[in-house]
Amino acid sequence: MKKNITKLLLGTITEKEIMELRNWLKDLENQSVLESYVRDYHDLNLATLESNLDDAYHKVAQQIDSNKRPIKRLFPIWSKYAAAIVLLFGLGFLFQQGFLSREDLEVLAPKDESITLELSNGTIQTIDIKSVKEVKDSEGNIVGTQKQNQISYSQVTEREELVFNTLKIPNGKKFQLELSDGTLVHLNAGSSLRYPVNFLEEGPRQVYLSGEAYFDVTSNALNPFIVNVDELDVMVLGTEFNISAYAEDGHIDVVLVEGSVGMNKKDQLERGSVELSPGQKGTYEQDSKSILVDKVNTSLYTSWMQGHLVFRDLTFDSILKKLERHYNIEIVNTNVVLGKEVFNARFDNVEIEEVLGYFNDIHSIDFRIQGNKVIIK
Repeated sequence: MKKNITKLLLGTITEKEIMELRNWLKDLENQSVLESYVRDYHDLNLATLESNLDDAYHKVAQQIDSNKRPIKRLFPIWSKYAAAIVLLFGLGFLFQQGFLSREDLEVLAPKDESITLELSNGTIQTIDIKSVKEVKDSEGNIVGTQKQNQISYSQVTEREELVFNTLKIPNGKKFQLELSDGTLVHLNAGSSLRYPVNFLEEGPRQVYLSGEAYFDVTSNALNPFIVNVDELDVMVLGTEFNISAYAEDGHIDVVLVEGSVGMNKKDQLERGSVELSPGQKGTYEQDSKSILVDKVNTSLYTSWMQGHLVFRDLTFDSILKKLERHYNIEIVNTNVVLGKEVFNARFDNVEIEEVLGYFNDIHSIDFRIQGNKVIIK
């Protein structure tokens, strides 16, 4: 029956196998085996596992047979698991076994804040992601176009000095920006980018980031592209990379997908640069002012563009901070001990209610909902 359990978790189980598993689970002892395994022993990392059922079966079978309890790992495909279980037993079984609670069905009310564009004269415009319209500068000149969730600037006006706009993305939303040189920027929730309406013909192309963004930079050997992030400058000629620089993290991560980048501390622009190769992550520690380089799976750091949440070696409190930003809710955790525990987790395009329901299931977390606030006891 192990293979059927594996297929259930992967969402690839057939109707015949569902019936076999359902009959097997008529035995209360077998129900306890499945529930205990899902709660405590699941250690299948779908972030790096390709769709190879034999490989998956081997990993799952090892965990079921193991007497050792692995490091805690949040269930990566809870939505598929829940859907499959509903097919097997219906909602009544879920409530009976404790997979869902009445509190899980309470609906959160996330804040709905607007994306804003600040012009050079301080004027602030609200961005409606459903609209298509012209983008104008502070003097009324057309400098680009907004089409739904992207603004594209065009190099239509020669300027002798730089004129900056600032795009601010609130929690719970993402947005795309095409700069005047053709560079494409994906901005994550809770981020902002200050950038020139038009780059000058000479000199570096410099932008200022707060938060997280993925850059696909247009190559220009004569005009290097520089992302300014607090005490760090990331210099490139043409490449694809992700920068995460949220204030609460205490560090800046630069993950290189293609090309090459140089990480430079501001007081060492011409010396002490750390160069990254594709597949590497450079981490600038703001306390020690040092830069560490590691080999990584870049997809783990760029999957946010597809709506995925991937957490690696993060405390529960750190995960809650990122959930707040992703869903634009407030989470208050009064469980100090749990807040310090370290987890790995992945959630693929699920609603916050499903994430909270899973926490409630695997850790018996007692929480209540008040509007857009979750209080964990």
